[in-house]
Amino acid sequence: MRDEALKQALREAAIPVAPEAEERGRQVVEAAYAERAAPARSGAENRRPLPRLALALGIATLVTALLLSPAGAAVRDWVGEVVESSAPKPEPELARIPGGGRLLVQSAAGPWVVQPDGSRRLLGDYEEASWSPRGLFVAAAEGRTLSAVEPGGTPHWSLTSGARVRTPRWAPAGERIAYRSAEELRIVAGDGTDDRLLAGSTAPVAPAWSPSGDANLAYVSGGGKLQIVNSESRERLAAAPALPGVSRLEWGANGSAILEASPRALRLREVRARKVALPDLGTARTLPLPGSGISLTGAALAPERQAVAAVVTHWRDHGTSSEVLLFPPGAEKPRSLLTVPGSLGEVAWAPDGRRLLVAWPGANQWLFLPVGRGKPRAVANISTAFSPGERVASFPRVEGWCCVR
Repeated sequence: MRDEALKQALREAAIPVAPEAEERGRQVVEAAYAERAAPARSGAENRRPLPRLALALGIATLVTALLLSPAGAAVRDWVGEVVESSAPKPEPELARIPGGGRLLVQSAAGPWVVQPDGSRRLLGDYEEASWSPRGLFVAAAEGRTLSAVEPGGTPHWSLTSGARVRTPRWAPAGERIAYRSAEELRIVAGDGTDDRLLAGSTAPVAPAWSPSGDANLAYVSGGGKLQIVNSESRERLAAAPALPGVSRLEWGANGSAILEASPRALRLREVRARKVALPDLGTARTLPLPGSGISLTGAALAPERQAVAAVVTHWRDHGTSSEVLLFPPGAEKPRSLLTVPGSLGEVAWAPDGRRLLVAWPGANQWLFLPVGRGKPRAVANISTAFSPGERVASFPRVEGWCCVR
């Protein structure tokens, strides 16, 4: 894509130099090309080297003129983005997880558990999965079936719902699992019993449990409301208009904030405690995203503080670039951690909040970025690692980094 954009810009750019200089540059390039294309000759003439200096001078003249032109400004910006890319040199394989912990990775073949030493195990042919609070189990969905699976791959229990099961989320206390069945929001006990309806109409957004360990659950209703409900009593505790087009909901920062993300906007909403187990939705603060012509491809709220990591893709005529942003608690503007050409994917926080894992599908890499001190790391060949034996390896998705304290 970048090569095509550069070629197009080179073809269309006007060269703001004197006609004589333009003609000289054209003649030099044409002469070099003609000599290279001429039929081979015998003897010493056949061994005469191509006048590379003349060719280089001609190309340099054209490129210099291009970069000074208005159309060349776009190419100059694109070249700058590529040169200023700060991605580290990738390692050939994941030998260990920086900072420790375990990863839950969803591939076309199913979910994988990745151990701290980089070893991995395929759990089975499940479409979605999420960690239990201490990583003892994985909630896995396949068609109309919800299962609790041990990290070694052994199923613990399963239930069959009336419709396709989506977005299972395990409560921090481990006593409940929330999941969507068609448009319904349902709750089941951690041992697979007491499956019941909680809400009849919901938006296609994964619910978010309070990290405080209580029974409170946040979700987006079919009418576009951000709701907090007690999953035991079914009491509606708080409600507010959700972010338009919201696609991701996350309740973190020790229970003090809920993150709402859409493809175009990012919002952090305060959660205030009125009294024990009765939260109240406070002010929503829109987090500023840089520039226009962008899309938000990933966002995550830190486990224990109101810090937000976001991945933004910049769409421009001369090519695409992506940026990893960090919004520290209370900051008015984000801090840029990384800029690379192409498109990045999802972002996940390490359990200790000191690192980020960012997916880079176009480069077939994972990027591990420190949010404070430390060196970034990159790991290559991610598709192959999670598509053994497949002719066409698809890039997997990181579903969780276990485990939050």
